[in-house]
Amino acid sequence: MPTPLFIAQIGLTLFVFVMLLSSAAGMVYVERKVAALLQQRIGPYLVGPKGLLQPLADIIKLMFKEELRPSAADAFLFALAPIISATCAFAAFAVVPFGGDTTLLGLIPGGLRLQVADVNVAILVVFAIASMSVYGIVLAGWSSNSKYSLLGGLRSSAQMISYELSYGLALAGVLLVGNSLSLTDIVNRQAGTWLGFIPHWFVVVQPIGFLIYMTAGIAETNRAPFDFPEAEQELVAGYHTEYSSMSFAMFFLAEYVNMVTVSAVATDLFLGGWHGPFLSESIGWIWFLLKVAAILFFYVWMRWTLPRYRYDQLMRFGWKILLPLAVVNLLVTAAGVLYFGS
Repeated sequence: MPTPLFIAQIGLTLFVFVMLLSSAAGMVYVERKVAALLQQRIGPYLVGPKGLLQPLADIIKLMFKEELRPSAADAFLFALAPIISATCAFAAFAVVPFGGDTTLLGLIPGGLRLQVADVNVAILVVFAIASMSVYGIVLAGWSSNSKYSLLGGLRSSAQMISYELSYGLALAGVLLVGNSLSLTDIVNRQAGTWLGFIPHWFVVVQPIGFLIYMTAGIAETNRAPFDFPEAEQELVAGYHTEYSSMSFAMFFLAEYVNMVTVSAVATDLFLGGWHGPFLSESIGWIWFLLKVAAILFFYVWMRWTLPRYRYDQLMRFGWKILLPLAVVNLLVTAAGVLYFGS
């Protein structure tokens, strides 16, 4: 007979899956509303109160659209590409903790950790899955047999190689300070305060690492001003030019879920995770959600504020500025840990 802990773990897994689906739909609405606010427009307002049902209307529309495929496309890889992107997006969040242990109102005496899979090398898992997600984009560009799509796929692979190094070095700085590869351990090391009022968050000792991580994270998720794999003005829609219906929707689902994952990992690594003032650890997930929401708002704000770089500027920035800065940050962090201790 299944134990209460096992049943709770299955329920938690389904809950996280549904919440990630809901967050993608919610981000569509938030992005359209924030964009309208920044451009002095109204945004969605017809479907549901204040336009809240607009994402649902978009999903229904995509479900009833015809699934098209170019006659010269590779049918198998063309269908597989969006599945790879969506699968990697959901899998990466599985190892991200989003709250302390809870007993679910006493139903689980031993406590349940708010994390789908408790892995002691969670950072490596996130890093590995994030690296694999680019295969979906590259395969979509190649299998479409379209010049625009192929250019988008090639840009994505080059962009991933350029920014993955800085991304990894930013994570390495946090590993040195936190002295662990477990996201849960790193979050727990950020509990408490310095001098009684400064949060014991790693962003205080790793501000450069945080900026590098966020810059590389925006580039990894192909968001403006680094959205070169799709670049509407240059490549029509890039790697998903030839996609329609639910295949098209799966790419956008993967993009928004990846945004949530990058924001959640940033919250755990740099912003103290679920630790914060005024709330007990049992409801610390509220702090976690607020921090993730703030980073997601920053994502949207950047898209509608900064112009897209030229592609050569993107490569130059990644190799000549971001990477050397990440190396210097890692060396300084290592020297500080050796001198002061972790």
